[in-house]
Amino acid sequence: MPSLRFTADINGTRATIFDLIADLAHYDRWLPGSRVFGGMTQVSPVSPGVGTTYADGTMRGSITEFNPPERITFEQSMPVKALLLTGKLDMHVRYTLEATESDGQATHVIREVTFNLHGILWAAQPLLISTIRRESGRMLEMMKRYVERGNVN
Repeated sequence: MPSLRFTADINGTRATIFDLIADLAHYDRWLPGSRVFGGMTQVSPVSPGVGTTYADGTMRGSITEFNPPERITFEQSMPVKALLLTGKLDMHVRYTLEATESDGQATHVIREVTFNLHGILWAAQPLLISTIRRESGRMLEMMKRYVERGNVN
């Protein structure tokens, strides 16, 4: 199962960044749509926590770990068609937030993505890795811009 790790240092508290990541229904405030992320279309009507479910197009997921303001983990799956290959993608996305200054005003964000391709999709793994790298980098950059511009409450 491939595992990828991405990091960003953000001038914002762990609580602020955790709340931003956990607020699935409002990702459109800080994360513009892309070819990969179209926006959350369904989020279960409860406060975020373990068991909260969401959808983004054909992707379905849930929060499986919720430990504010240190860690939040998502499990998600979706059918995938890459060129002539079809199958299923299962992903595990974990965010770990570490304070980087003694006053807690800056945070080191770690985004770890592991995935498993089912069916003949294993042949598209290099393409998927490239897509995950691009999208993870974009997400962390948009998060950083949003928090550092003071757009969060």
